[in-house]
Amino acid sequence: MTSPDRGDFRLLGWRRLARGVFLRFHRQHLIGGDGTPVTRDVVRHPGGVGILAIEGDRVWFVTQRRAPFGSEVMEIPAGRLDPGDRTPEEAARRELLEELGATASEWTALGEMLPSPGYSDEVIHLFAAQGLSFGDRRPDGSEERQAALVPLPAAEALLRIGTGDLTDAKTQLALLLWDRKRRVG
Repeated sequence: MTSPDRGDFRLLGWRRLARGVFLRFHRQHLIGGDGTPVTRDVVRHPGGVGILAIEGDRVWFVTQRRAPFGSEVMEIPAGRLDPGDRTPEEAARRELLEELGATASEWTALGEMLPSPGYSDEVIHLFAAQGLSFGDRRPDGSEERQAALVPLPAAEALLRIGTGDLTDAKTQLALLLWDRKRRVG
């Protein structure tokens, strides 16, 4: 089966709708490949990192309140790219120290994910961190200061994806990519 010619979308212009603490909101005006006018609202995001912190057969999670949901979410340590970060790995090292108080001697890039490509340009860079050494946490913000650190056996964490206990997409993907990488090589 062949795919139909999708044509190119051409950007005619855009305007800023709003600016938040670190997000920007734009409205784009485009012409579709078939000549149809298209308007899209886009969230501009600086990007982020997610770190699967592995210690032996355990994986470390952070349970913290997430304002959009009004509840706690269990997830891997993560954060946004800051203007001073030279690379996503540098941001990952900073976030691991802030959230877990840990450094890692071994870093593996697991891949990238686009959490919501229909309306956001956010890219999350996923890493596995091993050879952990723990020290003092350096939480940044109220959520991190009140967060609980939860170590789980890796096998249990993988099972929790299917039970609905781990619903965060970056956490699910990082676990699954890491599990595939260690099985396949």
